Amino acid sequence: MNPVPVPRGLRRLLGLLRDFHDQQVELAERRRLLNRPWEEEFLHWGPDGSLHGHLAPPGRRRFGTTSSGWCLALAGNL
Repeated sequence: MNPVPVPRGLRRLLGLLRDFHDQQVELAERRRLLNRPWEEEFLHWGPDGSLHGHLAPPGRRRFGTTSSGWCLALAGNL
């Protein structure tokens, strides 16, 4: 059984919507970090490969960075 072909315009629209969603998630994660500046003190890898912070993070949740690797040390580079 062959899958139903998706028109090129619809594929492009879905790609644009996915990109928009990804950008909104990134902005929400950055806002969360900006509202919790103490999380910069938890150990995390910066996007440049350097280790930031000096406290062990509690639990399993990601602390100090967004899912793309942005951290408060880069806040001046918005």
